[in-house]
Amino acid sequence: MELRRDAGRIGPSQGPWIRRRQIARILGSPDPHELAQVIDRRGDTIAWGLVSAVSNITVRVVRFSEEPPAQTWLEDRLAAAFSARRAYRLDEEGTTGYREVNSEGDGLPGLVIDRYADDLVVQITTAPMAARQDAIVEWLRAHWSGRVHVVLPDHAAKHEGFDPGVHREGERTTLQFTEHGLSFRVPAPPSQKTGAYFDQRANRRTIAHLARRHGGKMLDLGCHVGGFALHARKLGVHVIGVDQSKLALDYAARNAADNGLEADWVEADLFGRLDATALEGPFGTIVLDPPKIATRKGDVERALSALHRVVDRLIPRLEDDGHLVVCSCSHHFDGAHLDRLVSSRLDPTFTRVQVLGAGFDHPVAPGHREGEYLRVHVYQRRRAHTESV
Repeated sequence: MELRRDAGRIGPSQGPWIRRRQIARILGSPDPHELAQVIDRRGDTIAWGLVSAVSNITVRVVRFSEEPPAQTWLEDRLAAAFSARRAYRLDEEGTTGYREVNSEGDGLPGLVIDRYADDLVVQITTAPMAARQDAIVEWLRAHWSGRVHVVLPDHAAKHEGFDPGVHREGERTTLQFTEHGLSFRVPAPPSQKTGAYFDQRANRRTIAHLARRHGGKMLDLGCHVGGFALHARKLGVHVIGVDQSKLALDYAARNAADNGLEADWVEADLFGRLDATALEGPFGTIVLDPPKIATRKGDVERALSALHRVVDRLIPRLEDDGHLVVCSCSHHFDGAHLDRLVSSRLDPTFTRVQVLGAGFDHPVAPGHREGEYLRVHVYQRRRAHTESV
């Protein structure tokens, strides 16, 4: 695969993706089962990668080098990823739900593996990884004693040119795991992502402690199965969770009951009027965790407008010195965009007090900006004072 003369710099600091516009020509027939050799216009080999013939991201580099990776690179990197998670000893802190493999961050582009106690959910999102599905499952079965489920999402299959599907081992309709000592159930595949949102695991505990210190009620918008809400409730905070999905709220209520906790759940669209009596406030902490609403760069302004309207509805319900936690799960919608949501609020004023991201089980390859998709900004509301203090 030969790069264009004007392809720009290609190397680790630019990230592992090579796009179609950077490629002058493909020498031979692109085969997702084989590693592609990437050469520059002088004929020098600069990288080896996984090729997706129909994708705009044509090559996902697995090694920047003249020499190809070892033939066992797939198995070696799976072993390294699993070993890295064991080093964190998450089970010792009462956590059996976390990410075992995080795509480019573990040198395995297009592959995500999440652990749910004794279950693994494998999510494959690229044609080259789909071509290696059998090898991946074979390695897992040799190193994992529990169940292995495989998900090939429809949207990824459409863009990458492979067959979608869900291969679930057994008849279980729910997956179970623990998180910081709390028990959770989530729908088994097919479901949102792999079933849960492990990238927010550490943030849920952080915000729970913040809510307890303030002392007011907490509103969790986009609560899914109750993550932020139940961690705060465990610390004695009165919580209200809101989600548009009745199924998610059913699981949230069940998770609360499993942990001996009481919480209020409201079925509502977080982009709607939020006019239920229970949502009037005031709240000491408000978490706004919307779905991915900027899948493309062109979606950003529309997303900003929609979130501005939500924030306008939430500000009157937030107590003085309370905290507004705003999340984005799109790399197009970055921290600067989150700041724009509150930067024009002069009375009351908002100041950013903390920036959070995905946990350490979600590593990012250096230079891979797209891998830094989760941004969580914590703002404190400070009423403007004109009198002397």
